[in-house]
Amino acid sequence: MASVQEPCKLLRKCRDVMARPHKAYPPISSIPRTPEARLHAPPSTATSVLYLAYGSNLCAETFLGVRGIRPISQINVSAPTLDLVFDLPGVPYLEPCFANTALRKVPKLPDPTNPPKVPPINPPWLTAAEGSDQHEENGVAVVPSQDARWTKGLVGVVYEVTPEDYGTILATEGGGSSYADILIPCFALPPRISVPEKPPIDLPKPFFAHTLFAPSIPEEGDGNEGDATAGDGPKKPDDPRNKWYWRFIRRPHRDDPAYSQASARYLKLITDGAREHELPDDYQRYLSNLQAYTITTWKQSVGRLIMLFTMLPFFFIVIFGSRLLADKQGRVPLWLAGTMAVVQNMTWMFYDAVLKPIFGDGERTQDKEGHGSRGWWRRQGRGADEETARLLD
Repeated sequence: MASVQEPCKLLRKCRDVMARPHKAYPPISSIPRTPEARLHAPPSTATSVLYLAYGSNLCAETFLGVRGIRPISQINVSAPTLDLVFDLPGVPYLEPCFANTALRKVPKLPDPTNPPKVPPINPPWLTAAEGSDQHEENGVAVVPSQDARWTKGLVGVVYEVTPEDYGTILATEGGGSSYADILIPCFALPPRISVPEKPPIDLPKPFFAHTLFAPSIPEEGDGNEGDATAGDGPKKPDDPRNKWYWRFIRRPHRDDPAYSQASARYLKLITDGAREHELPDDYQRYLSNLQAYTITTWKQSVGRLIMLFTMLPFFFIVIFGSRLLADKQGRVPLWLAGTMAVVQNMTWMFYDAVLKPIFGDGERTQDKEGHGSRGWWRRQGRGADEETARLLD
């Protein structure tokens, strides 16, 4: 076991040295709040770009230190049309997934002629029995992390950056191979003060900002309702998705986008950034309740070691290739983007076919018996199992 841990420690130390900021960076508190006049100007001008950050770029260590960005101003915002998800595949056993955004599914208006049935309120004794896994913080019951949900849209920070810095952001985020640059409406959040000097009277006005978005592309786009490609119709004979090579050059994605868990290192960057920017308390609690991927067996440690050595060349390609070959807009050459997609897709194919059956789950924390912390039987049959247990008691 020691022979497995020593190379891991060596490579981890090398990674930390490479990612460590080479020069000091200013604190988040020193960046001024974006003025209203700039918010309602075009999102891209000759002097600045409005960029919405929601993942590790919230953290000063990453955004200001590692990437060397120097924002002109910043403002906390809510983007109600998006949700925070972790469905962008990373590296199994190391960084299973990264933050992404998804379009929120707005429910249809209820039919006034057919009102929904109100479910019965559980008695106190039943609530206590079902909530046995809960714990209390300051007298408030906290729901277990795997059941945590956030239904209020995306919360993040809009940075005003120079066009040169925005090109650096795109280059360090894959140079256009992982994310697409889109415009999204945002609402400014008021600063955290107890009593406002000038209470807001007018309705909040949205403004547009750039953000990075990786759409989830399913295998089939038959136009069914709820499909991510609804309305595209069936695939045509000349559709590239019919070609044998499509599985290698497509944007990497997983069959169950909600299955993977981000690493503890990555989640800490997000929670640290949310605390530094003083994002809403309930959103910070949601982020703190997210469960990180944890290795629980020695087989997973071996799988992690294999990934460390096999993915190291790809790591250098992504870091150095995207920075050296990206243009002024932060876009990498097409051949490099294709190479990155092929390597990542082959990595996940190798994981699904070989590593996972032998070494265990590299995306989600599993217990000692080898089962995932959220199996399909727990998601589908939890209510039935609890009812059966009550009958047996």
